[in-house]
Amino acid sequence: MSSILNFRYAKIALFILFICSLLAGCNSKETTPFEHNYQFHGESTHWAATILVSGKGKTSTHYDEGQRSFLLEYKGDYADISHSIVSYNYKSSGGSERGSESPPGTKYIRTSSKGTGGDIQDKDEIIKVTVKWNGKEEIIPMKLTSDK
Repeated sequence: MSSILNFRYAKIALFILFICSLLAGCNSKETTPFEHNYQFHGESTHWAATILVSGKGKTSTHYDEGQRSFLLEYKGDYADISHSIVSYNYKSSGGSERGSESPPGTKYIRTSSKGTGGDIQDKDEIIKVTVKWNGKEEIIPMKLTSDK
């Protein structure tokens, strides 16, 4: 009789170990560390835009640490925009930004941000930057150009 009880306890113990290992396996997928660097780039008639996104974390939905750099370049002569108000905006799965320069100090507009807890950028999306200046407007579609 005691060998039957020992056998049942052994089966219960094996079942509990099996369930614990399954739960641990599911949990480890959510805590697998990651790190990436994405570069998105696009051009329109008068403008070129680049966004660099880097991040690292332990979950599949948010960065623990992230950094974003944005560069907007006027492709013509600086004199064409030197007395203008240039405004821009974009929205992506990793965040959004808007701003303006009045007038821009150069033909380049640069911004950067660093933080914690941000959303992970979807590398397959097309990010659309809208630029307005001198009564004109252009939309720059940006696609992933580098994934490190």
